[in-house]
Amino acid sequence: MKSTGLICNKCGFKNLIGEKYCSECGNYLLARPQKASNDKPPVKAATIKCPNCSFDSEADKKFCSQCGFPLRVDTKIIGENTSNFFEDDFNIDSEDLELTKPEPVVVIKKTANGLLTPGTLLQSRYKITKLIGQGGMGAIYLADDTRFSNRVCVAKEMLDHFTDEEQRNIATSNFLREADMLSSMHHDGIPEVYDRFSEGNRHYLVMEYIQGTDLEQKSEQDDEPFDEKSVLNWSIQICDILSYLHNQKPPIIYRDMKPANLILTKTGKIYMVDFGIARFFNPIRKGTMVGTQGYAPPEQYRGLMEPRSDIFALGATMHHLLTGRDPQDEPPFSFPKVRTLNNKISVSTEKLIEKALEKDVGDRFDSAEDMLKSIMKITSNYLDGVKICPHCNNKVGATKQFCPHCNEYISSISTNDLNKRSFRKFILSTKFLVGSNVTFVLLNIVLIIILLLKK
Repeated sequence: MKSTGLICNKCGFKNLIGEKYCSECGNYLLARPQKASNDKPPVKAATIKCPNCSFDSEADKKFCSQCGFPLRVDTKIIGENTSNFFEDDFNIDSEDLELTKPEPVVVIKKTANGLLTPGTLLQSRYKITKLIGQGGMGAIYLADDTRFSNRVCVAKEMLDHFTDEEQRNIATSNFLREADMLSSMHHDGIPEVYDRFSEGNRHYLVMEYIQGTDLEQKSEQDDEPFDEKSVLNWSIQICDILSYLHNQKPPIIYRDMKPANLILTKTGKIYMVDFGIARFFNPIRKGTMVGTQGYAPPEQYRGLMEPRSDIFALGATMHHLLTGRDPQDEPPFSFPKVRTLNNKISVSTEKLIEKALEKDVGDRFDSAEDMLKSIMKITSNYLDGVKICPHCNNKVGATKQFCPHCNEYISSISTNDLNKRSFRKFILSTKFLVGSNVTFVLLNIVLIIILLLKK
């Protein structure tokens, strides 16, 4: 008489012999058929052979426990004595049992050139929607995070199609360095890092998606130079980000400042993206030439980097945005005076850019904070781009949380506060212009009325 599988008395599901709980509803299985008197040693759990490294992983695993390669559902499942497991050990027909197969694995779908196709699911979580960028060392995809209501994110992938092992190690090292560095940074001008993982020989960094347009694209769309006020306001934000990076311990050199790596949102906020070649600064060790020709300073071609190298690149970026002249199409380090290409630009801004573009590192601004202070002086007429520090009365960026002059907290100061202070200064200056105490008193009364009405 043949023994049958364990029938659940709750849902009627036919389970495998030896199971304690129903695979369908989780009900405790009371009836258990007994083995024959000639019990054999326990049978090893079923495994699945990895097609990449031949390691035997448990059958229910989606990825190889040894190398992380996706385990295909059509890979042969092996186990000790599986050929006669059901008939010999329990004297039953395998057709009497409904064998539960491993959950299907989403295999990475690639095009002929190695890129992921839309619909590919990474880590059973991130669903690729489209390719948004591609470079020599990797690709960038837009993806939906299925665990967080399909939150849109960016999945940056390092394409591993090297034939040389040394090149593969360098590329992998670059990726790991970027992931570790970005995960440790917290600045509202740098995209947040959500996740980092590997699948097979591919490595991914999942980051916050910034909805906006990079300044290179915007420049091409507008087909004309940007106005001075906008560029100066963007530069204030960029200096703030550079100041944050350069004040890390050890300092972080961005090394690839250019319009294509600056995302502008609809609200006018600037984000700095693509830290693929950023690194921790080591003043003793020489690096390699990494960056973009036209924006990179002379010392970068020699593999020698320091914080003021980013200042040169910012100057080149400002020159491009204000003149429409792309330095990548010109001989290196050739920057005509800004006003010869755009006479709408002020002399002060022209001199500021010339100082940032000095070939000698020592002739540039000493730091990003120093350059920011110089921009503040120029933007004194642009109240929406700056505010007044209540501690030292110096101008600072409207988005800055700490004053670069006195290092005090100032994020609560609004542009409206700046307007009030500017009006008070106007009243004080009027006293000396008019030379009448009566007029001064009257103007102060007007000021008090205006302030009361605003409240």
